[in-house]
Amino acid sequence: MDIPVKKLKNGFSLPEFGLGTWQMGGQESASGTNDAKDIAGVRSAIEAGITHIDTAESFGDGHAEEIVGEAIRGMNRKKLFITSKVSEENHTCEGIPASCKKTLKRLKTDYLDLYLLHAFSTTCPLSEAIEALDELVKEGLVKHIGVSNFGVEHLKEAQGYAKHPIVCNQVHYNLQVREIEKAGLLKYCQKNDVMLVAYRPVQKGKLLEGVPKIMDELCVKYQKTPAQIAINWLISQQNVVTIAKTSDPAHLKENLGGIGWNLTEGDIELLRKDYPGQVFISDVIALG
Repeated sequence: MDIPVKKLKNGFSLPEFGLGTWQMGGQESASGTNDAKDIAGVRSAIEAGITHIDTAESFGDGHAEEIVGEAIRGMNRKKLFITSKVSEENHTCEGIPASCKKTLKRLKTDYLDLYLLHAFSTTCPLSEAIEALDELVKEGLVKHIGVSNFGVEHLKEAQGYAKHPIVCNQVHYNLQVREIEKAGLLKYCQKNDVMLVAYRPVQKGKLLEGVPKIMDELCVKYQKTPAQIAINWLISQQNVVTIAKTSDPAHLKENLGGIGWNLTEGDIELLRKDYPGQVFISDVIALG
């Protein structure tokens, strides 16, 4: 299927739904992984129409990138959109290009479509990190730059340093985890031409447990599953797209059923206001 694409005023575009790779290749290391299953999962996703593949140097200590590199071997690179992220301890003028080159080697590609600062660094100057990202764009190693897990103030600061647009902010956001609304980040991105990439759209499956009445009613109304409603609630919003990790073809098929249609504005706001169990930043840490 063709994944619908959202486009910013600055020309940057991103598919509404992409494949995440967190926990592919292990969490902190490559131990105890099922590479064959994960490689097959990435290939199945691409065959199903997914073009946006999201990874990071910290996922499995780089092994997730190696899995993606193996999965896309022999494919038309120009038809794929690959995102990776540089860990905050490497956010220096020397660390970022070094990390980027290692990432490219693991992915077996000569450029990234999007390169993100994985989180705001409390030890490395943000100005230095943005300068390094801008230089990577100038060199042609990266097409677009962005951030992940940044609040409004740090996003504004990054934009102030950048010569190239900060095109996205990747954040934890779903029907239950709603901190970005409370903090004003969602509205800021919508008003300032920044794509918001929501990860964990079904909260690692927790949103599918003990489904509340409000969700049951919408599942009947739209003839969709809870996962599909949760995904569509995100992508029905301005400047919001999402990524989800799965190596299971059945789960992938279900997730793809969440795109290509839209909840009504009334139902979007109904879920925003009345979905039970909403949590904010102190709760999110415990929720995981």
